[in-house]
Amino acid sequence: MALFRAALLASLAMLWSQRSGAGASSRQRDSINIKDKIIELQCLERCENHTEPLVCAEHCKLELLRAPRRGKCPNIQLGLRHHTSALTRLSCLDNCVYDHDCDEVQKCCASTCGPVCIAPLGVDNDTQLPPIPKILGYKLPGSYKVELTIESSLLPYYFHVEVRSHIGRLFAARKLGMWQWQPVEKLLERMDNEHHRKFTEIFFNIRPGRWYQVRVAAVNAYGFRGYSQPSRAFTLASNPKRPKAPNDLKIINKQYDGRYMSVKLIWCPSKSNLPVEKYKIIWSLYVSAREASLITQEAYVKDAHQFEIRKLLPDSSYYIQVQAMSINGSRRLKSDKKSLLFNTTLQSLEPYTPLNCATHNFRRKYHHHQHHSPPSSTEGSATTTTVNINESARATNHSATSYEVRFRLNRKFGMIVQILGLQPHKEKVYELCPKETNCEHREFSAIRVKKDSLEFSKLKYNTTYVLKAVRPNSVLDDTKKNTFTFTTPKCENFRRRFPKIQINCE
Repeated sequence: MALFRAALLASLAMLWSQRSGAGASSRQRDSINIKDKIIELQCLERCENHTEPLVCAEHCKLELLRAPRRGKCPNIQLGLRHHTSALTRLSCLDNCVYDHDCDEVQKCCASTCGPVCIAPLGVDNDTQLPPIPKILGYKLPGSYKVELTIESSLLPYYFHVEVRSHIGRLFAARKLGMWQWQPVEKLLERMDNEHHRKFTEIFFNIRPGRWYQVRVAAVNAYGFRGYSQPSRAFTLASNPKRPKAPNDLKIINKQYDGRYMSVKLIWCPSKSNLPVEKYKIIWSLYVSAREASLITQEAYVKDAHQFEIRKLLPDSSYYIQVQAMSINGSRRLKSDKKSLLFNTTLQSLEPYTPLNCATHNFRRKYHHHQHHSPPSSTEGSATTTTVNINESARATNHSATSYEVRFRLNRKFGMIVQILGLQPHKEKVYELCPKETNCEHREFSAIRVKKDSLEFSKLKYNTTYVLKAVRPNSVLDDTKKNTFTFTTPKCENFRRRFPKIQINCE
């Protein structure tokens, strides 16, 4: 039976359902129509014990698209004026063909004005339909999630959860968007057999800078009675973070008219808690003179990820930057700048390669990255220098999370190792140690992470290290699953790169 259920879930387009005694089966928001989602839940209930669940599900979906819903149409002559809006009465158009064309539990009923969607009679007392659940309250425990407590009956059914939201620091009901299906996960379930009711706690992730409302329906094979009253509006106490810098940008085209050069710049969309209002593009010409200086120009772009920079001087060096901006009330949130150096020579561009727009936190690939800095106005050398190691470091990642490791040279502390891509909202404690010691000496143990990156200044050269998340309360042996190994570069690589700096390789 478990195989039938799994096959049926796959056939229903990654359907999420919260069954009594069952967990969530999908964690990704689906763009499917809410009415179709209700039909899928009904079919899941009908076909769960069928010998051919896939065939049953397909037939069920086609049948319910045209099948009448529960309840009866009211007496049109007596009740039409009370059940339809003034706009519907004036239009006198065919508003529906089947009950499925109507919202929620409404039925498509005939009238002298044509078919109209009307609230049915008898649904509230239909014993074959599960009672409407109640949202008793919510909690905001942190970590960008909300926990809801729902009271429902002991009958078998599926939970269907919907949310609507709007962006802003203050709640305004008129700004709320459309209801959308929301996948959730169940925390616990408590039975009250004496009063024939059940209490279920569920949670789902939310984003800062938004106000939310939730409603719930209980769906079985026959349909549902309707939705619960919307919950009180809630929002996270934490402020939204500033946008992430674009993960990549590049020049894909250039044209020279005999005097000036024009180039086409493209970049990756920035990840942001709030919608990105606009992008700021900055390009700076480095002017060689007795005192080096920069001539800077800037422009702004909305709803686009490309920009044409015109009137660039040929055979010159330009420092190009892109910065994302979003608005939180009266505050403007700005990302770090993503930059590149571009020389306006008349040589052709390198062959085009797609942008690397992998997600910043969760899909970072392990690589060594060289960062360019704008030309300095003085000849003094910087205290910290980013190093690009030519040889590929050996890395093994057993975790579902990808990390990025960067190495740089500091005059005072030597080699600095930076590890990015950590997830403090999921894994808060880490351990780092040389692989050869098998972590017996616990060199760097119980490292508590508050940001998405860590820096170490006392690691050895040419040594393989193991980074692993520590889960003291876990009962599963998932040590290998949550480990990540990397090898630090050889000391000789730094010496070749910086021959004038005294580097202690011990």
